[in-house]
Amino acid sequence: MIRGLDIGGDDYITKPFKLGELCSRIRALLRRAGITNPTSSTLLTCGDISIDFIHSSVLLRGKPLELTNAEYRLLCLLVRNANHVVTRNAIMDEIWDGTGAFVDDNTLSVYIRRLREKVEKDPSNPEHLITVRGFGYQWNEVS
Repeated sequence: MIRGLDIGGDDYITKPFKLGELCSRIRALLRRAGITNPTSSTLLTCGDISIDFIHSSVLLRGKPLELTNAEYRLLCLLVRNANHVVTRNAIMDEIWDGTGAFVDDNTLSVYIRRLREKVEKDPSNPEHLITVRGFGYQWNEVS
């Protein structure tokens, strides 16, 4: 820790750490660096949804959207790849394998359904979160 701080590190965090603490430390560093307003690289708008990566918040039609951690990461992945199909395997690798948690195919289907219930006007007839049978899912940009 001492060597890391002496060679220019601004902060340190010991394992195990909570994700919330890490995010708070990052926000504190950004404040000290003078980065306080969301910029185009920290704010992603796609149709009627806006994702603020600095504050890990989502607005849908201007209203805050309450998401679990996995739902948030899933939404970010799909919106970043808007209008492109993201395979089920790519989603599972990106969202869950990094955490070391075992999940099966059904887990992804459940999260997609829950996310649809939160972002779609009519979850039974989705406009945004589309299933591409045999491949995966696609986020369609709809205003």
